[in-house]
Formats: sequence, C-alpha cells, structure tokens
Amino acid sequence: MTMPLELVTIPCLQDNYAYLIHDAGSGQTACVDVPDAEPILATLQARGWVLSDILITHHHADHIQGVDALRAATGAMVLGAARDAHRLPKLDLALTEASTFSIGPEFARVIDVPGHTVGHIAFHFPESGLAFTADSLM
Repeated sequence: MTMPLELVTIPCLQDNYAYLIHDAGSGQTACVDVPDAEPILATLQARGWVLSDILITHHHADHIQGVDALRAATGAMVLGAARDAHRLPKLDLALTEASTFSIGPEFARVIDVPGHTVGHIAFHFPESGLAFTADSLM
C-alpha cells in the first residue's frame, strides 16, 4: 500500500494559492500553478524538498507568472494543456485528457474542464483524494 501524497497549500500574491504535492517514498514533488515563485521556493527550502514538476491548469497570469523563475531555480519539468501550449510558458510535456503521468507511484488523471478558459485542465490524484481544478470550480 502506498502512502497518500502530502499536500501543502502556499498563499501567493494577495488572494491566490499554489499547491505542493510530495511523495515521501520517491522524494518527487510537484507544484500546481505558480502565481509567484518566491513563496514556493521558500517552502521547498524549509521542507528540504526538491521540485521535480510544475503542473499548470490554465494560462491566466495569476497561475503562471512565476513559472519561468521557478523552472530556472529548480530545473523542474513543466506540464500543461497541449491545446493551450501557445499561451503557456514552454511545456516539457503537453497534456491531453488521454495523458497520464505520476508523482511517485501515484498516477494522475488529466481532465479537460473548458469554461473558465478554453484550454483549462484539472489534475486528479484518486488514491490521495486530491483534485486541482483552479478557477473551474468557484
């Protein structure tokens, strides 16, 4: 039996959040959306975690404006919607609803959730009971 992913919520900007998800067994750590790199980097350092992945839900600035700085500081891979690649920071892995990836042993489901933006996607980690929908659920 695998341990669920650890979730850390990080306040960013004046009214936004980023989320770190960490697998203790593998040490793999992902960040969901990057409003601002500095608070994320501070949290990673405080916990002794190394960022492996940056997951982007959609192209709005309050979700991506810190991606390039966070990638530069950590070397993390950037994953986001293939259909929105032209509006996102450079992607290392362009995702569709058929895509899968894992954080440690847990596989994520990519879900198309257009509405807030045309290329909006959500990430579901069923074993840990985590879903990251960003602004598609208010």
